[in-house]
Amino acid sequence: MGAFIHHVPAEGKIFIVFGPHVGISDKGVVGQIERVGQNSISTSCGAGIGAYKAIMGKKGESEAEAYLGTKDFQEEYIIAKLGDRLDALKGQEQSNESITFLTNKMYDLVWEMMRSEINAYTTKDDFWKECTEVTLLGGIVVNRGHGAGVPGGEDFYQPLMLKSLTKDGESDMYGEVFGDFPALAAPHRAAKYV
Repeated sequence: MGAFIHHVPAEGKIFIVFGPHVGISDKGVVGQIERVGQNSISTSCGAGIGAYKAIMGKKGESEAEAYLGTKDFQEEYIIAKLGDRLDALKGQEQSNESITFLTNKMYDLVWEMMRSEINAYTTKDDFWKECTEVTLLGGIVVNRGHGAGVPGGEDFYQPLMLKSLTKDGESDMYGEVFGDFPALAAPHRAAKYV
């Protein structure tokens, strides 16, 4: 993020859109998607679903750690950070609800990582001399089926947070821009960046 921040024009502004993604197949299955140019259904988010399966399939204390070094970095990170957050799903079969829960927990992970990165820079003495505002739009990208024989769905973005940060503090702009959506967005809107 350091290089990105140092490319901001003098007294410029930064706008960051962040969050995980999840697929919903043409048949309404959360965590699956028909992709352009492919004939079979695949998982989405593949790293998230892979991590979920590794964590849920874990029989011993360190069995999920056996995956470390064998998958990609993204999946390994999710396995390492998400394990104890999925306790509510232990013993349940994979379902639309469990993958929705997983996706929300992945959003929390991304937000924590983003908050840490933003905090590392905005607390530096000279940061606000170079930049006047950082706006964060956090949410979940919902990918819809686009595969062979599927007419192609529209992808969506479900915003969960919209905050503006300046040297004077933080302001929540979610309600002003998106209206009130308390059931889904309220816990995310309450999260502070520091």
